[in-house]
Amino acid sequence: MFKNKTTYSFILFLTAFISVGNAQQVYLEAGVENAYFKNYENNLGGNTLDLNYAKSEDLFLESGLRANFFTDRFQGEVGASYNKYIINTGFYVGNNPQSIPLRYNLTYIGVKTGLNFAVLNDALFKIKVHANISFDYLTKATSAYQKVVNDLIADNTYDRSLLRYHRGFSAEYFISDNLSTYLKYNIADSFIEKNQDSNIGEQYSLHTNAFSFGLLFSINGSNNRCYGSF
Repeated sequence: MFKNKTTYSFILFLTAFISVGNAQQVYLEAGVENAYFKNYENNLGGNTLDLNYAKSEDLFLESGLRANFFTDRFQGEVGASYNKYIINTGFYVGNNPQSIPLRYNLTYIGVKTGLNFAVLNDALFKIKVHANISFDYLTKATSAYQKVVNDLIADNTYDRSLLRYHRGFSAEYFISDNLSTYLKYNIADSFIEKNQDSNIGEQYSLHTNAFSFGLLFSINGSNNRCYGSF
């Protein structure tokens, strides 16, 4: 896992280095998202996870830079994010399985890069699809059952880093030469890899669904447009 994450991290930071020098837009984004553990397997290869609990909607923040690739239909982006997840779940135990509820409280900071493609590329309105990869690092993690709270980082029972792939779409509206706004829907899954914590053999993917609102600020006059001409 360390080798894969090191490789992807290098690509991520290399892309960031290139994009910063050619940036044409700055974006600020905020939204809500929910999360759960997908395709869970314990050390015996079984899925004992109970997903029938209400999902929490939690705030996230993201900001970064965008740059056109040869044409304004293609854009590369690089950014940083702050994500906090409250995951209500449970584990089945016993011969007559009962679900033991657990609440996870996870906080990540991440760096992210990827591409946006304008399916509809009108001067005033755009529909875009996107694909991104992110490296997320855990800064705080607890699990709680009744009044018992466990520090997952101190106990080394939760992997501290994730590689995630993102995909989704957005609708962008042009307001002025210097400002646009957008709404976005994003789905993300972490790559399933062998854990580096004390729970040997356990594996899962962290899955998130997010809705967000963003602002795009043009720099270097990149959003100036000419109407009524070819």
